[in-house]
This record gives sequence, C-alpha cells and structure tokens, in this order.
Amino acid sequence: MAKVCSKQRGAISSAIYAACICLLTLPLASVALEPTEITDQQKSIALKKSENDKREYRYLVLENQLRVLLISDPATEKSAAALDVNIGANQNPRDREGLAHFLEHMLFLGTEKYPHAGEYQEFIARHGGSYNAYTAAENTNYFFDIDNSQLEPALDRFSQFFVAPLFSPEYVERERKAVHSEYLAKLKDDGRREWDIYRELMNPEHPGAKFSVGNLTTLADREGHSVRDDMLAFYEQHYSSHLMNLVVLGREPLDVLEKMVRPRFVNVPQRDTNISAKYPSLFNADTLPASLEIKPEKELRNLSFSFPIPNPDDFYQTKPFSYIAHLLGHEGSGSLLSLLKRLGWADAVYANTTLENRSDALFQVNIQLTPQGVRARDQITSLVFYCIEQLRERGASSWRYNEFQVMADLDFRFQEKRPPMETVSELAQSMSIYKPQDILSGNLLYADYDEKLIQKSLSFLTSDNVLVTLTAPEVNAYRISRLYSAPYSLRAGISELMELKPAVRQELSLPDKNLFIPKRLTVKTGSMLEQQGAVINRKPELIVNNKNTRVWYTQDREFIQPRATINLRVKSPLVAANAAGAVREQLFIALVNDQLGEFVYPARLAGIELSIEANTRGFDIKIFGYSGRQGLLINKVMEAIRSGKFTQERFALLKENLLRNLRNQNKDLPYQVLAKQIPVLQMTPAWSNAQLITALESTTFEQLSQFAGRHLIDARLDAFFYGNYFRAEALKLAVLAEHELLNRQAVRELPEQKILMLPQSSDKPWLYVHNLEHSDSIVELLIQNNSNSVDDNAHMLLVRQLLQPAFYYQLRTQKQLGYIVAAIPAPLLAVENTLLVVQSPVASEEDIINEIDQFLAEKIEGIANSEEFSINQQSLINELREPARSLKEQSDRYWNAITVYEEHFSRRLDLADAVSRITPESLAKYYRTIFTDKNRRLWLSSQKLIERENFFLIDDLLSYKQQLQPLSTP
Repeated sequence: MAKVCSKQRGAISSAIYAACICLLTLPLASVALEPTEITDQQKSIALKKSENDKREYRYLVLENQLRVLLISDPATEKSAAALDVNIGANQNPRDREGLAHFLEHMLFLGTEKYPHAGEYQEFIARHGGSYNAYTAAENTNYFFDIDNSQLEPALDRFSQFFVAPLFSPEYVERERKAVHSEYLAKLKDDGRREWDIYRELMNPEHPGAKFSVGNLTTLADREGHSVRDDMLAFYEQHYSSHLMNLVVLGREPLDVLEKMVRPRFVNVPQRDTNISAKYPSLFNADTLPASLEIKPEKELRNLSFSFPIPNPDDFYQTKPFSYIAHLLGHEGSGSLLSLLKRLGWADAVYANTTLENRSDALFQVNIQLTPQGVRARDQITSLVFYCIEQLRERGASSWRYNEFQVMADLDFRFQEKRPPMETVSELAQSMSIYKPQDILSGNLLYADYDEKLIQKSLSFLTSDNVLVTLTAPEVNAYRISRLYSAPYSLRAGISELMELKPAVRQELSLPDKNLFIPKRLTVKTGSMLEQQGAVINRKPELIVNNKNTRVWYTQDREFIQPRATINLRVKSPLVAANAAGAVREQLFIALVNDQLGEFVYPARLAGIELSIEANTRGFDIKIFGYSGRQGLLINKVMEAIRSGKFTQERFALLKENLLRNLRNQNKDLPYQVLAKQIPVLQMTPAWSNAQLITALESTTFEQLSQFAGRHLIDARLDAFFYGNYFRAEALKLAVLAEHELLNRQAVRELPEQKILMLPQSSDKPWLYVHNLEHSDSIVELLIQNNSNSVDDNAHMLLVRQLLQPAFYYQLRTQKQLGYIVAAIPAPLLAVENTLLVVQSPVASEEDIINEIDQFLAEKIEGIANSEEFSINQQSLINELREPARSLKEQSDRYWNAITVYEEHFSRRLDLADAVSRITPESLAKYYRTIFTDKNRRLWLSSQKLIERENFFLIDDLLSYKQQLQPLSTP
C-alpha cells in the first residue's frame, strides 16, 4: 500500500426513524474552497478551507517575522497551541550530535518569568491539559492543550520558552542523563538500529548522517567549553523568530486571540540566521548501487529498495511521488503484492517517502518477506524493477490521477475534527512546507495531472540509484554499527536483474477503475416528525433483542456526514473456552483478512475502512466511512467468515506469521511488554503469549478447518449502526448478519468475562516477574480500584490527575531515575485503575520500588490540598463533559457504552457529576484506602529484582488467578 509517512518523529503520546424523511443531496464535485480574507499590517491572504469547516482562521506575520495562524472555534473542547522551529537535528554541530534534542529537553526547565523548573508542566496538568515536544531532522515542535479558560496564562508561560529561557546549570547533568536514558531505552529497537546503519553509509557531509538523539558521550563537557555553553550558542544562533511558526486554537474570537498572541510572541528575538536549503548528495557517487544485509533483534524479514530523490515537498501541489507510491504499493488484483502472495514470497508491500530533508529524501519500497521470500530475493528484485519499468511505459494516466483528486476533495470536504493538540502541532509544521493559502489543504491537494513530472520522478527509481536492504535473522553479518551495535554487511552493486518466466510477469497489471468511489452522496437528515418539533431520543435504540442477537441503532443528527459506522461483535463459546480457541480465532481472522485483501483494498482507497480483529471471546467487525457501498463490503466479509475455506499453503504461512508476531511482542519496548501482562493477570478469559504460542504450535490445518466450521455454533451477536443510515436499512443489515453468522445452536453457554480483584487484606504485595532481555531496570505498579462504581472510578480519575505531574517531576526531573516515568490509565473493562511506570538505566529495581513507595506515602498529606484539589476537580469535570468532536469518536463512545458499560450511554456525564461530588475529605479517605495499602498492590518487574522474599511471587498463572475474587461484568 501507499503508506503515509509523517515527518513527525516524536510523540505526540479519543436515533430515530419515521416514514417521512428529508434528504439533503450533495452531488460529487471538486471541493468548494471557501476563501477567508485575512488582513494584517503586511498582507491579505485567502486560506483555502473546506465548506464544512466552521472555524475561522487568521494568518499573521508579526513584526519580528514570526508566522502565526489563529484558529477560532467556539465549539472546541480544549484550547491548544504549538510552535514549530524550523531547526532540527540536521543543524547539530558536527562535534555535538544530539544538541538540538538536548536543547528541547532543557527548554522545559524554567524561564526568567517562571523560574520553577516544573511550573509550566504543573500548570498545564492541573488545568486538564497535556504537553510534549519532538525533535525531527529539520524542525523541533512544541505543543500543548489546556482547559479553554486557561489559554492566555498558558500562552504566557509557553512564550517565555522562546523569549527568556533560563537553561539553569543545575539541570544540565540531569537532562544529559535523561537524553542518554532515552537513547538506551531504544538500543534494541530495530527501526533505530536500521537508521544507525544507514547513517554510516550516507555521505558524511550530508547532515542526515549525524546522530540525532544524543548520549552522555556526544553531550559531554569538553576542554574549554561545556555542553551548556554550546547549547546556549546553538539557541542564540538558531532559535530565531523568522524560523518559527505558531498556531493557536481557542474559543475566543480572532481579535481576542490576536491580542493574546501579539504582545507575547513579538518579543521573540529575530537573529541574523540563514539555513542553507541545499545539502550535499545523500550518498557519495561511488556508494550506489549497493546491497545491505541487517540482522534484526526481532524475527523480521524485510526487503527494501531505497532511492534518493529530491525533496517531495517541492511538488506538494501535484504529489507525483504519492501517485507512484500508490501504484507500486497497490494491493488489489494484478498488483505486485498479489503475485508475491501467490508465490508464497511476501505478506505485505509498502511504498512511501521517508528521511525527508530540506533538499532530498528517500523513496522506499518495502516488502515483508516470508522465509521462502528471503531465498527468492533476487527474483523479487527483478519483479520490483519490472513494475517500475511498466509504470514508465504505461503508468501515467489522467483518469487514475483523477481518482486521487476525487477522493482527496471528498476527504477535505468532509474531514472530521481531530484533537486540538494534534491539529495545532501538524499545522505548525505545515506552515514551513505549504504556501500560506494551502496550509489547511496542502496534504490533500492534487492540483493538476502532470505526466512530465511523473516521468521525471520515475527517473530517480533506477537500478543504479538504489540501496537494496535485506533484513532477516538468516543474515551473516561482519560489521557492527557504531551507536546501536547493529550487525550488518555491505557489498557494492546489486544482484543482476533476471528475466522471469513470461507467465509470471503476465500476472502483473495496473489497477482497474475503483468501483467503490462514491458517485453521489446523500446525507439523511431525519424525519418529518423531527422537522415538526417532535422530541427525539438521540441515544442508541435497541431495535432487536432476542436470545442470540442485540442490535442498537441511531441516526446521526450532529455531524451531517455521508458516513456511517457498523460495529459487529460475535461472541463464541468455542473461542472463549481456552487458549487453543483464542489463538485459533486469531489465525482464522488472519486468514479471512488475507482472503479479503484484494477486494477490500479499493474500498479503503475510496474512504471505507474495514477492521476484523479477534478477541478473547470472538471477533469484531468494524466499518467506517462513506455509507453508500458499505452493504457490498459487509456482504463479502460475512460470506468469507461463513465459508471459512482456506488453502493449506496460506494456513502454513499465516500460522508462521502469527507465531512470529507473538514471539516478537516480548521484544517491544520493555515497559510496554510489562503493561500488556496486566489483562492476562487480572482478567478471565485471558491468555499469556506463552500459552497462545504453545496452543498455536500444535494446531494443524485439519484442526483449523474443523474450528472454522464450528466456531459460530452457539455464537451471539451484538451490533450497532450509527450515522448515515435509516432504521429500515440498519434492520435489513442486522437481519442479514444474524442469518449469515448465527447459523447453528447447540445450547453451549458463553463463559462470563470477569475482572479479578486483588485481595482486600494480604500479608504481602504480589509480584509478577517477566523475563526481558534489556539492560534497563523496569518496574510497574498497578493500583487497582475497589469496584466499577461511578463514585470509585471518579475518585481514581481525580487522584491520577493530581499524581501525574508530581510523579513525573519527582522521579524523573528530580531523582533522574530514567526517561520513561509516568502515571497512566490502566482500565480493565468498567474498572478504572492506575499504572505507575519507571524504566531506568541507572537504578536497581529494588531502588525503584522504594522510590515509588516513598512517593505514594509522601502524598498522603497533600493529595487533597484545597487549591490543587479544586483546580484539578474542575478541569476533570470539563474534560468528561466534552462532547465528541467527530462522528467516528461519537460512534466509539456509543459502542464502548454498549460493550463495556451495560448501555450506560450517559456514563461520562455521570462520572462528571460524581467528580463534582468529591470532597477533599472523601478524596483523602479514598487515597488512604486504595493507594497506601502496601499489601494490596501488584508489582511487575523484569528479571533483575533480587530481593523477592517480601512479595507473593506469581510463578503459576492459574494458581494466582484462583486466589482472586472475580468482579462479574456483562
């Protein structure tokens, strides 16, 4: 597939029917762009915006040349701001790799106006907000969101980062260690390791060849100048207002937003700084073509083709490389992927641009190989270049490009709101890429078909301008990369391109016209009864309720989109019975997805997303997108599930894929691996990866075939239809689903899904040790709630909001235990829990446990501090009362209420009411009961914990679960 590659490198880490109806018909046409006249002292610019976008925009250039985009949205759930500095890792001095990233860290630690190092973070957190930043190759992006009433004081604090930061000397050593910890945390990350090797092969004069993260060595003090001196010089040289873009989104009118912004950001210094837009070539002339082989940490097999190209942003209005990526990464009939799957050589093909710099980038074709594909890599190489040659000869086509234009126009016209912080962060970056009038539309702009430009772009995709990379466990490596110790080998040239049998090549063809593209869009706006003022219940209505099937329905009246969602959940006794049932369902669904791939891909391109996923008691089908052709898609899906017919060859390949994925999960980031153990420990049915692997290894093709014919026996169906459907249409599809999926009954009961509660009284806390191959110490503490009641959940939410900034500040900023320190949600069905996470390269696991214990004990007195309590209480209430921002988000909320909260559709509002009833006294009592009982705790650690005698060690999963009391849920 044509994979969208974001330039962002950081984290950024949510009813009625009637006989008489009214139709609003929206004919398909090029999107109407509504001009918004922007006037300031210097220029008047018309921003192109969607006709359905109700926000108001103003583009400004301040006196110091800082570019500003103001967004007024009276309905926004939160206010947000982002500032993007057009300076990144590529501007690092050659002897100070990682300096831009280190500067990003230091900028958060106090300013002249707000000198306390944690003041900004604490202010944002106590007012219901969040914040982050990332350093990419060519930019550094800072962003936050916050309660609407606090935008101005937040901007005041934020602006000082770029006006008068302190860069306090006492925090330099701490942040050096934090950056080093971030580097160490991903030493075994295969993506980081691959780019470490690429840097060694690049032209050393190209800035992309520099190490971007930084560590204790690159950020060490040097004779005659400290790292702080170098950082200050870097800041004063590069952080100039004319290289900055600011986006501010709030409820206030544009004039009010401008009054907030102008006096604060006009003081950002403008410096005499010029950044070259031209770099030396990405690779030296004698480097390519070349063949690279990498031995990965995980069991991965991948063949990639990397072609240096000019910066694709220079062609953003026509996007020739996106067009080429679409054709090479196509997954439909006649595609490269279709042929490679038939041959048993590959499971996926992706094409995209990456490593985008000011003057160049890489165009990549990535192929996920099977073990047989590793042996056939030379033949695959030949097929890839044959496909590229076919594009040169007959790939440029105006009607294919027009399909891009049509879908891009539709997506722009009916785009849904994204979270405010995500919106401002991406727009701030876009301001450096697109012309001002295209800031809102540039990523979806396909202005004109340009055949010459497509051919010119294809000219870079040649066999003498390529780095071919094989990543596989079978690789015999003789080199080790400098920073990540990644094994690899390199040789000049690539394998000689061979002529394959004509019969094989004849299976390749360019895509046909996409029959899923909407031809006419109608938005169903409701019934005549509603127009006459009848009171209509907007919550989902239970329209089918029998022994085996429940169906809910509501029609959208708020977002007015020609889109809809279909959610189906099939619950099977056979799946829920044991680990064998659960993992066979995973394999069955993988085979169904594999079988449907060619049919589904055009639908995805036409704006209809399909997801079919297995769970511990069955599987889910989710469809979201333009509603007109969803019926055709769901029919095909149910036909594939009902028939359950697969070949033994695909069974063997997908079984091996699933085994590999299960084994690889233990090599994810360590804190993520531990967190994934919590449902296994505290829920039933739930199975560990080890149990699933054992059950899958012994599964035969005959057993899977028998399972496919039996897993729908005694199944039950929950369904929900929402959006652009009438009640009669939903009923018709529901009856079809019941007929197709619930075909036989044998009166087997569905095992109940339960949460397992830690004992109320215990002599010692529990400890689960999970073996992880990582040099860091990793500790997590689960604080489990007492019940799933609204009041208990409300107290848990408020305590966590109060703890989050303090936990981060004390254990990361002050104690410097590590880069990964967090207090995060860990809900299990309807029970809210909190997970405290520390991953440290410097502290032992015993020390981390002691630090967490000490932190929780110290908070007993201050948890209900009157000022902090009331501010955080109100911000949490505001957050819970935020309406959904899009049709998809509203659908997810409704479906979550159906599947988790017993049709409790007003749960968020009830939680908000419960939070409003919390008093300092009730919060202090709750904290003492839930958070300070050392014996009612579940600790998780890696293998390094030595002193285990003070814990109940969980060494047998079944025995542990038998000691816990279940909290039953529907």
